[in-house]
Amino acid sequence: MTELIFAYGSNMCTGRLAAYGVTPLRARGALLKGYKLSFRKRSQDDSGKTDVVRSRSRNADVWGVLYEVDAQDLVRLDDGEKGYQRRRDRVLLRNGRSVKVWIYVSTPNHRDESLRPYTWYKRFLVEGAKEHLLPKSYVALLEGIVAIEDANRERDRRKRYLTCP
Repeated sequence: MTELIFAYGSNMCTGRLAAYGVTPLRARGALLKGYKLSFRKRSQDDSGKTDVVRSRSRNADVWGVLYEVDAQDLVRLDDGEKGYQRRRDRVLLRNGRSVKVWIYVSTPNHRDESLRPYTWYKRFLVEGAKEHLLPKSYVALLEGIVAIEDANRERDRRKRYLTCP
């Protein structure tokens, strides 16, 4: 049995997804309408990780990667995505078709609007978006994200070692 998950953060990078032990069977770009990207999810390393927030703005859309994975991989992601909860939502495919997917959103007790992502984390987003040929305008938006350096040089080195094919 397979499941569909929508990745809009670091898991857009298949190298990052592989670090969880997840091997997607299929991947393609998809759009989550009516949401904006946020970095309010507080990580264990005290930086901001991606989250999606409902928005009434007309241009509120978040691009990401729709992965088809084995159901057992969903359990691996659940274990790895601390501070997130999995819920159902719908995304649009490039052909205009809407599909029901699993999406991870932050839990209320893991939110802090003042956080910023580390530069190595931002790289996962940008490279993952490029890897899956998301729109150039969206890649440019990701490149413009204000990120901070990770003071933990060893963690920074380890995270930069992971690549997006």
